[in-house]
Amino acid sequence: MGKFTAGFICALSVFWAGAVFAGTVSVGAVTPLTGKLAVYGEGFQQAMLLAAEEINASGGINGDTLEIVFEDNNSTSKGSVSAIRKLITIDKLTLVFGPAASSNFLAICPIAQKNKTILIGAESAAAEITKCGSYVFRVFPSDLLQGTGVSELASSLGYKEVVLTYVNNDWGVGLAEVFKRQFLASGGKIIDELAHAEGKTDYRSEILRIKRHNPKVVVNLTYIKEGATILKQAYETGLNTQWLMGSASKSPKLVALAGKTAEGIIGTYPTFSQESPEYQAFKTAWEKKYSGKKTPIFGEYNYDMVKLTALALRDAGSVDADTVRESLLKVSQGYMGTTGDKSFDENGDVGATYGRWTVKDGAIIDYQVEK
Repeated sequence: MGKFTAGFICALSVFWAGAVFAGTVSVGAVTPLTGKLAVYGEGFQQAMLLAAEEINASGGINGDTLEIVFEDNNSTSKGSVSAIRKLITIDKLTLVFGPAASSNFLAICPIAQKNKTILIGAESAAAEITKCGSYVFRVFPSDLLQGTGVSELASSLGYKEVVLTYVNNDWGVGLAEVFKRQFLASGGKIIDELAHAEGKTDYRSEILRIKRHNPKVVVNLTYIKEGATILKQAYETGLNTQWLMGSASKSPKLVALAGKTAEGIIGTYPTFSQESPEYQAFKTAWEKKYSGKKTPIFGEYNYDMVKLTALALRDAGSVDADTVRESLLKVSQGYMGTTGDKSFDENGDVGATYGRWTVKDGAIIDYQVEK
């Protein structure tokens, strides 16, 4: 049996429901396997493959093997557009796992919506994604929630004035806007704000501008490499401040790159119980398959994305996008993944609880406000 394509399914949809085929059900994935986000991409792919392996070991999709067709997007919006067009027009796939980075995700969600292709994300957080359309879902919470969390963190630490800097893309700009709105509404003041470009190796000009304010705190909404570079160069220039960061920086990789300059930074992240049976099962499976490798940032979300999609495919008995869309909305209600409740709302979004992290003695640990 070959892959189930959209046309194939249309021809057989009358009698397929409930039938068992010894074939393959294919889902596309636009993944950063090269380029600046490749530092994340390998972990995303490994988590998705782990989930698919477990699904197939437990009977697949109503007897068929689940296959993930990966397309490298070179970490760019242009590459993401090329990748999804290939998956839709050449591979004839009706479901695609979306790319990391909100800029990349936002570049392709109109294509998915126009072609009635289901697009599911596992780490893109921009608030604008909520408006992508009825065929777009994500198992990662919107920045509407994280921006509020960072604002509450700053206020809880007693900071009334902050300098704000953010990576200059859809994700960074959107998150900064939410933070500003919430922080100003709570009575806070933004002393200065500046965007910083992705992928630079020298942020000294931005740091010198920040340093002129002698700020007690800097809110820095950025990625791993950019965050580590800024921390190291800020230390070199003698900038002594409290850094507040977001979930995209919460990684052992940042600590490894930044070294001692990462000590004491505080951040927020969507949290979930690591004591739940779902997380413990994931952890055990990960350690068995990838012995010695730490679970990657957002790996749990990629794992949940594949597991939830498989559940919807089984329920739908079809890969017809409209049928699977209805099943996703249905089976997600009350679904507990490794990252908690994945119930989709009418916009394809999920809720979240936000925790706080810090770096102490070279390790990322939960942060507790000192009383």
